[in-house]
Formats: sequence, C-alpha cells, structure tokens
Amino acid sequence: MKTSLLQSMSLVAFLAISSPVLAADPVVGVVDGQKFTYSQVMESKSSLPKQYQSAPDDKLFPVLLNQAVDTYLINKAAQASGEAQKPEVKKAIAKATENIIAQSYLLDKVKDTISDAAVKAKYAEVIKNFPQEKEVHLKHILVDNEDTAKSVIKALKGGSDFKKLAQAKSKDETAKDGGDLGFFRKSELPKELADAAFAMTPGSYSQEPIKTDFGWHVLKVEEFRDAKPPKFEEVQNELKSLMTQEAIVALVKDLRSKAKIQLFDKAGKPLPLEPEKKPAAATEATAPATGEASKAPEAPAAPATK
Repeated sequence: MKTSLLQSMSLVAFLAISSPVLAADPVVGVVDGQKFTYSQVMESKSSLPKQYQSAPDDKLFPVLLNQAVDTYLINKAAQASGEAQKPEVKKAIAKATENIIAQSYLLDKVKDTISDAAVKAKYAEVIKNFPQEKEVHLKHILVDNEDTAKSVIKALKGGSDFKKLAQAKSKDETAKDGGDLGFFRKSELPKELADAAFAMTPGSYSQEPIKTDFGWHVLKVEEFRDAKPPKFEEVQNELKSLMTQEAIVALVKDLRSKAKIQLFDKAGKPLPLEPEKKPAAATEATAPATGEASKAPEAPAAPATK
C-alpha cells in the first residue's frame, strides 16, 4: 500500500514538472524585440463590427494578431519618418485626445444615474403610454414586376397555396418561411402596405398588386390583435442608451448655464446661445420597437421574419 501511494505521488510530481503551464497572459508575438501579449491582441476585438465580434476567439485571434503586427510596423515607420511632428497630425491628435477625454468624462458622470431601478422605472413610464392599437400578422410574396404579381394573384384565385407560391416566387428572404413577416402596427409599415393590410380581413389576400420601393407585393392577412408592449428584456439596452443620452443632454445644459457664453456670426453679430428649434410634430408615445415589429421594411430589402 505504501509503495503504491509513493508511486502515485511520484507520478503526480512528474506530470506537474513535465506539463507546460500556460501564463495567464502569454506572449504571442515578438516583432523587432517588441512583445505582444494575448490580452493586448484581443483588445481590438471590441472595435470590430458586431457581426464579427460574435465569432469564436480562436478564429479571430490569428487575424487580430497579424493586424496588431501590421499596425505596429506601420506606426513604427511613421514615427521614424517624423509623421507625428507634422502640424496637421499634431492638431488631429490633440482633437482626438480632447474628444476622448470629454466622452470619458460624460459617461463617467452619468453612469451612476442609469441604475437598474432607473431603467425599470423608465420602462414602466414607456409602457404606461403605450398606444392602444391593432397589429396585423402579414405574409407577402415579393416580385420584381406587376405582371408577375398579377400571375400570383391569379394562381391564388385558382386555389394555389400561398405558402408554396411564396417559396417558389418571392424574391424576399422570407420566402423560405412562406412569406411570413410577423406582426406590425400600422405606423410601422410603409403607407402602401399599411393602407392595404388594414383594409383587409383575416384570411384574405390582396386582389391587386401593391407597389413599394422594394418591388411588387401580394399580401395575405393572417389575423389582427391588440398591440403588445415589448418585454423589459427586449428593450433594456435601448432604454439605457436613451437614458444615457438624456442624462448627457441635461449635464451639458447645466454646464452651459454656469458658463458665460457669447456667440457671434462671421460679421460679429450676436447669435442666440442655442439654435432656434422648430415645434416638433405631435407624435404618439411608443415603446421602442422590438421583435417582429422592428422588422418594418427598409430599402432596399424587404423585412425578414423573426
């Protein structure tokens, strides 16, 4: 028993010595003596477009590493050439530094006002004013010309299945789902589609092609329902952004109120401290769009389903 235990301990010790231990932040590159660590390379991930940030780190790492090397070499060459001493470069650096400091200051000052409780209170306020209106569940077949749209309507009148026609004829990416667009409030649709859809009855399809910037549509109305406000989780980040902007506006307004400001035009004539604002058109108070409702058509492509 004792011999067996000693053998086991010896094996563990051997494995501990022979197995490489990765550093918490290993050096992953050396260029002319300049070392690059893993964390330094991966910092630039946050500057990538969002669709790329979701890629696995092991896929992004080689790209970011080579990008870091290229950036270092370019910057090194630029420094050696005296580029940083050019007046226009110095001016741009000073301006960029000024903007970064100002942005950091603003975000630091307002971040404490955007608590979870404050965001939930904002959500409650938005939901309280959520408009009471109907939503329509729409399907469509989108084609390039009026004649094709008319042939689709003729096929529907002859008993063809809408879903199968959408899959075969529609140029929209919703074709694979039978042209299902989801639910929309009237204000979320292009006027041409809204006017047609809300004049139809559940289960019916449009008797004439409808033209929009996307092409020619044949609509089908599945059902109507009372519009539902979005869930808190669906708009939480959007509300935080909105509240951050509101807090920044309030902070800047406070700073201006405490400063002595004089503005003049190029002829020396005094200007108002803030540009005159035209009265805003009356709008309905609505919650941020989410889910299917956020998919209202935008040129040049028609909306996608959820």
